[in-house]
Amino acid sequence: MYFRMYFPKKVTLLCTFLLALFVNFASAQVATNSGSGLASTYPDLASAITALNAATITDPVVITLSGNETAPAGTGYYITATGTSTNTITIQGSSSTITAGTNVAGGNMDAVFKIVGGDYITIQNFVIQENSANTVTLVGTTNTMTEAGILIIHASATDGAQYNTIQNNAIGLSAAYANAVGILATSASTTSNASPGANTPLDATLTSGTNANNKIYGNTINSVAMGVLVICPPITTTLNE
Repeated sequence: MYFRMYFPKKVTLLCTFLLALFVNFASAQVATNSGSGLASTYPDLASAITALNAATITDPVVITLSGNETAPAGTGYYITATGTSTNTITIQGSSSTITAGTNVAGGNMDAVFKIVGGDYITIQNFVIQENSANTVTLVGTTNTMTEAGILIIHASATDGAQYNTIQNNAIGLSAAYANAVGILATSASTTSNASPGANTPLDATLTSGTNANNKIYGNTINSVAMGVLVICPPITTTLNE
């Protein structure tokens, strides 16, 4: 004698429905304070940052991620928005883990977060890590590793990223990669990966093109070749006598 167990179709459908609800509930959520005309929620952090870049910042903005995400492949979170001393921009996690996107071979300015000429931006409370799919550590035209957890870089020779704050993040990339930096600030290169294996130079020509008055507080950085690296070329000023 044996027993055969079976589930009626309606029970199976109910289980599937409950599973779908659980998966949706477990996904990352992005909320904002609706400042500067942004929506109150976005499906992911990349969508919120795209909207932020297109917005006119007229009051303080706070973007909060609850849950974990993988950064956009190839670009990372590319932030060009600019706040002011009163209308600041805060992008924060809830101890959220952000995994680097998959990188194209030979890239030299890959980062999880990129502040490109933006001012008065705070990035805080994230756990940033390398993607296990990025494995080639040989510096040159074949590497697939991430160069920086957070990159602060000027948008042009005269437009630097200034008055930004990077705080309370945990950053770990790959110590096996010689160019892995936890937090990198440079006003000597572009963000372009068009020249595999080598940085594309772009030196600041005015003090407005430097990355000045940025603050780095309370970050935990490990598994990198360099924790914090700041690169600023000398500014040559011609005096009329």
